Amino acid sequence: MNTRQNQLYRMFLNTQSVLDKFTDKWNTVPVMVQVKNQLDELIQRIQNLDQETVADSQVVTVQKDQILEQLAIKVAILSGIIRAYNALNEDTPLPENLNISKTDIIKAREADVESIVAPLIEKVRSNLENLADYGVTEEMINEVETTLDDFKALIGKPREIRNSVFAAINSLDELFDKTSDLLKKSLDGLMLRYQLSDPVFYDEYSRARVIVDQ
Repeated sequence: MNTRQNQLYRMFLNTQSVLDKFTDKWNTVPVMVQVKNQLDELIQRIQNLDQETVADSQVVTVQKDQILEQLAIKVAILSGIIRAYNALNEDTPLPENLNISKTDIIKAREADVESIVAPLIEKVRSNLENLADYGVTEEMINEVETTLDDFKALIGKPREIRNSVFAAINSLDELFDKTSDLLKKSLDGLMLRYQLSDPVFYDEYSRARVIVDQ
């Protein structure tokens, strides 16, 4: 990456980090989840392409514990929804492996995280139609899977890029243009809804979107 691209890249990561921090504010809005997934994919493609083209590139990486924290929050949200659904619709107790707290994920061995999360994802996806009234969408599930993939990549397992929207893009310039356009033309407008309803979230997002020259 050149100097300008590094500055933009830091801004992309800061924006991604704020969205992950406030997942519960937007993950019931399908279009927000869709745009966030696209942002995650673009950032991952930038990382991959930069590593391929510049052998000594010092890629800025979101820390593993931060990714795990966000995964834990998202999993706990899904588990809470499943608990509520089960209490209202089932006569049998919720299986223990679906009752997952944030602490369960944080304290788990890294190698065990995927095996803890996978049954919950499978259960939620298999009941997607029934969970629609609880605010669960396919995009919401994909968001959890994407975060899980990000975590797996940081513990040495390959990350699966689930979308193919940007598969044909093969230059850093194109990827940076696409990511900037996604933020300017889509996400910035979608975020305006939080200007009054959640000013703390909106303020952190606005500050993250600032490109720092250094």
